[in-house]
Amino acid sequence: MNPINKKNKKQAGVALIISILTIGILISIVLSLSAIFIPKIKLAKDTRDSVAAIYASESAIEWCLYVKRIRSTAAPIMTNGANYKDSAGGAVDESDCFLNPLKTVGSYRGTTRSLEISY
Repeated sequence: MNPINKKNKKQAGVALIISILTIGILISIVLSLSAIFIPKIKLAKDTRDSVAAIYASESAIEWCLYVKRIRSTAAPIMTNGANYKDSAGGAVDESDCFLNPLKTVGSYRGTTRSLEISY
């Protein structure tokens, strides 16, 4: 057996070990970055839902102010799936518009936000 073949036999499997170590390092980097960025992505989604919920609550209050000061009109319709209720959990109707303070609760995809005004 010549010395060149002997050297190759001693190094057999080194490429496999280096590949496994490299893959392990890459996986640990990916998992670390995922642990950092996944909560931030969830927070961004919750912020988007919160904005829609607060706008639904504001729409109900603006409608009530319009009904109280100017005239009766149809209640706002939320086309994005958001909805609004009064503080007791029922639908906001024109009689609620004369309450002082007026509190409305808007909700969108499980996120709720409320507004209250006194006049």
